[in-house]
Amino acid sequence: MNLNEAQNLFKKGLLGENDQAFQKTLKAVGQMSLERAFKVYNHSYIRRLTESLKETYPAVFWVLGADSFQQVAADYINAQPSLSYDLAAHGAEFPAFLKTSSVSAGIPFLYELARFEWAIKDMHHTPTPQPLSEEHIEELLREEDFKVHFIESMHIFESPYSIYDVWRQRNERTYHFEDIHWSHPEHLLVYKKQRKIYVQRIDAVEAQILLDLKEGKSVATALADFSHALNAEKVTQLLEMITRAGIVEDVLVLEN
Repeated sequence: MNLNEAQNLFKKGLLGENDQAFQKTLKAVGQMSLERAFKVYNHSYIRRLTESLKETYPAVFWVLGADSFQQVAADYINAQPSLSYDLAAHGAEFPAFLKTSSVSAGIPFLYELARFEWAIKDMHHTPTPQPLSEEHIEELLREEDFKVHFIESMHIFESPYSIYDVWRQRNERTYHFEDIHWSHPEHLLVYKKQRKIYVQRIDAVEAQILLDLKEGKSVATALADFSHALNAEKVTQLLEMITRAGIVEDVLVLEN
C-alpha cells in the first residue's frame, strides 16, 4: 500500500467508512480504541464543516434554526465530503443540495437565499475594485454611444422570491416567517466599493440593461430594446446610479 492509498483509506475512516483490513494495520494511541478514535475524528470533522457552512450561510441558519440546520448540514457533508483544504469552498453545492432536500418543504425561497449568500461570500474574495472616477465617467457619458466594462466585483442577482429582507434579518434572535413578504420576484445589484459589499434593489428592466451591458452590448443597443419602458429621465437616473455606485472600470467610446 502506498502513501496515497493509505491517506484515502484514513479519510474514509474519518467519514465513517471504515475498512477493517486497513484498521488492523493501525495502532491506537493511549486508552482509546481505533473505533472510538475514528468516531471522535468524524464528530470533529462534521462539527467543523457545519460551523463553516453556518459562517457562509447565516441567513439559512436563521431561517431553519439550529437543529434543522445541523441535520441538513450533516446530510450534506456526508453526501459531499470536503475535497479541499479551504473549508469555505466546501459549501459551493449547498444551495443545490437544499433545493432537493425535504427541509425546503414549505420554504420555497431557501434555495434562492442560499444562492444569494454564496454570491456574497464569493464577492468578499474578489479584488478591491479600481473604478473610473465619477468625473471621468460623466465626461465619457456625454458621447452618443459607448460600451461599459464593469468591475469584477459587480453582480446582478435575480430571484423569483424576495430574499433580501430575509437576509437582512439574519442577525435577529428569532425568525418570524409570516412577517416578511418574500413571495414576489426580486432583482438586486450587488457590488463591492472599496472593501464593503453593497446591495441595491433595481427593477427588472434595469437588471436586464445592466446584464446586456455586462455581456458587451453598447448602451444604445441595450437601451433600444426597452425604448417602450424608458423615457429620458429614467435613462439619466440609470446612468447616474451606475456612476455613483462606482462599478464602471472602463468606458469604450464607439465611432459613429
